[in-house]
Amino acid sequence: MTRATNRQLVAWAAEAMRQASAEMAEPAHQDECWTPKVVAAQFVAALAWARHAAGRTAPAGFSFVVLPFMADFDAHFESGWGLPERPDDDDLEACRLTIPPSAAQITRHLSALEWPATYLVAHGHSGSAQMLGLWATCKAYRRPFDRACEARSIGRSAAYALRDRGLSLISQGLARELVMPSPGQ
Repeated sequence: MTRATNRQLVAWAAEAMRQASAEMAEPAHQDECWTPKVVAAQFVAALAWARHAAGRTAPAGFSFVVLPFMADFDAHFESGWGLPERPDDDDLEACRLTIPPSAAQITRHLSALEWPATYLVAHGHSGSAQMLGLWATCKAYRRPFDRACEARSIGRSAAYALRDRGLSLISQGLARELVMPSPGQ
């Protein structure tokens, strides 16, 4: 990696950290309120985070190959791997720097994962909870919701009605308990 590219990467990371800290420091506006759209966005984001944070899972007995760590160029070359490859400037987009979520974001995700149990199942709306879970899982895994409903012999209109009812009940419950939406949602 060239020095100019390294400087650009460091500058980009510094700007991303400034923006992230500014978003976390912003107080929630009083005119923000829970809507089904906001609930859906936060619930899908929480499921996507859970999918990413859980890591790879497999049945017992499967093993994954872990290559030894090469500390320097000499160790890499002596082990027979040849010259190490470096990405070109065009490939830097593929080498994205990901910033791990903060403790507050993780807490928000964990509480969002509990919403269906708290606001739907506890009040006898298990059908809405199941359909909301199916829809959000399809969104987080980027799979078609209509096909998932077809596989379970559920009508499209009934599935969307149950999902919308679940999102509405959760948004009403959060508003009733005076939980403030997170900034940026």
